[in-house]
Amino acid sequence: MKKLPLLLFLILWSFQPKVQAQNKIKAYLDTKQFYAPEIGPYLEIYIEFAGYTAKFVPCEGGTKATVIVDCVIADSSGKISFKDFYALDSPIATDSTQNNFIEIIRVPLPQGAYTLAVQIEDANRDKSSISGTIPFEISDHRDQLRFSSIELVDLAFDSQEQSRFTKSNYYIIPLLNNYFNKEMNNLPYYTEVYGAKSTIQIERKVVNAETGQNYPALGYTKTYPYQGEPVLALLQEIDISDLSTGTYQLQLQAKDLQTGQICNQSFDFERFNDIEVAFDIASMVLDPAFQESIHPDSVAYYLESLIPIAKPGEIRTLINILKINDSTQMRQHLQAFWYQTSGAKAYEQWIKYRSQVQSVEKHYANNYMEGFETDRGRVYLKYGQPNGVVVKESSPSEYPYEIWTYDKIGIYSNRRFVFYNPDLVSNNHRLLHSDMVGELRNPAWQQILVRRNTVNGTVDDPNMMNVRHFGGNSNDFFRQY
Repeated sequence: MKKLPLLLFLILWSFQPKVQAQNKIKAYLDTKQFYAPEIGPYLEIYIEFAGYTAKFVPCEGGTKATVIVDCVIADSSGKISFKDFYALDSPIATDSTQNNFIEIIRVPLPQGAYTLAVQIEDANRDKSSISGTIPFEISDHRDQLRFSSIELVDLAFDSQEQSRFTKSNYYIIPLLNNYFNKEMNNLPYYTEVYGAKSTIQIERKVVNAETGQNYPALGYTKTYPYQGEPVLALLQEIDISDLSTGTYQLQLQAKDLQTGQICNQSFDFERFNDIEVAFDIASMVLDPAFQESIHPDSVAYYLESLIPIAKPGEIRTLINILKINDSTQMRQHLQAFWYQTSGAKAYEQWIKYRSQVQSVEKHYANNYMEGFETDRGRVYLKYGQPNGVVVKESSPSEYPYEIWTYDKIGIYSNRRFVFYNPDLVSNNHRLLHSDMVGELRNPAWQQILVRRNTVNGTVDDPNMMNVRHFGGNSNDFFRQY
């Protein structure tokens, strides 16, 4: 199983037959919330169009793509709060490079719960339409000290120009990605602070999402004083070149030194930095007790079972050793993995993990997948036994599903995983949605779950978001946690 990259953007999808997939345009959708004293809270909607999936046609000066954008925001009662339908041209390309292009839509909204539905289509190509939805909430605490959303930045500079790309005298092109590979050594971000009555103190931390550790020695923990303003704009950059592979959280705290008010904001991101210590195979001496715990016929099986808990760099090493298919090397790497991750408790942790692998094999394996290869098996091995499980094998309107809940995963509390079985036959429940960072996030999971009983399979209809199907209570179980 490959680890899903951590993404804050949502890939828009379509549920049309896969034979048409090559015609689909691809886009990325994200939202952020800000505030302006003259209009109140507003939502910024970002749509990044993948240039290579759009059809560029000749125009004066080069070539350009044109997309049709249909954007609708409805409140919790289904009432339309905003609607826009228009054609958008890409920047003109003067060569064969078809770069991505971005649209930003700003919508003032009162406090409340909403659903954003976006449909886009390539104007130059048939059957290219895709759609997606995002539920969100607008808050309005204008008398309190508070942060806006944290926006990652691809490009920014001072500007007095008035456009959809400018705010607080900055021209900002957002970065719709929170996965930073080893070539991306800077994390630039923008945020705003509202409601400061006097001088405020802002503390910034980078915290390991699994261990809770922060890194003051690397300069990631800093405190800054600022004079309070109605809208205090912060454009900053963090050098993450020394940050090892892992999942992290950028944490910001603002404190008004006059009133004592405190507010917090955070942002999750994943770092892949392939500078990890490699397995020291040359000096690895096989431990007889460790090796006796591995049956000769099961060496490759147990080595492969490490993939759900291995880091990206380690996964590549494991796959390469599995391809070589040398029993001694596989034993060395299996032992080295546990000595590197658990030190003196290597054997103890290995025996514990082996038992977990055997358990997921018993409960989740099927005719074509090992237990640790299934989504439920991977989640169990990576995060441990869930604190609660809801199992629904039959429902008048829903596919069989399970909802797993975890009280605590690293620094995160109350995380949930929804698995479902769309083929109704095998034991392969697939991950449908989770609110855990780095896992599949699917705002339309309820619609997909009830697709078994949805007329004509039309789950893209934004009006379906508030439909309650007879006999379907998956949302109730999900919200109970």
